[in-house]
Amino acid sequence: MLVRITILSLLFLNFIFPCAVCYGNPEEPMSQGMSMGVLTLLGFIVFILGIIATSMILFSLRIKKLSNSKELKC
Repeated sequence: MLVRITILSLLFLNFIFPCAVCYGNPEEPMSQGMSMGVLTLLGFIVFILGIIATSMILFSLRIKKLSNSKELKC
């Protein structure tokens, strides 16, 4: 039964997951709006990941600086 469902979903994959570009004109406002929405969300994700990476780098630099200063005092 699982094999049949897998084969049918692979055969009708285009009908299961249609996109706006496939069924319409890519120059229509709806398709352009969808593309801009995807780019906006991607921008937010990159911004947040950049903040997380920057904070991790700054924390590691501060830890190194503190460990070096403790070694000099002892």
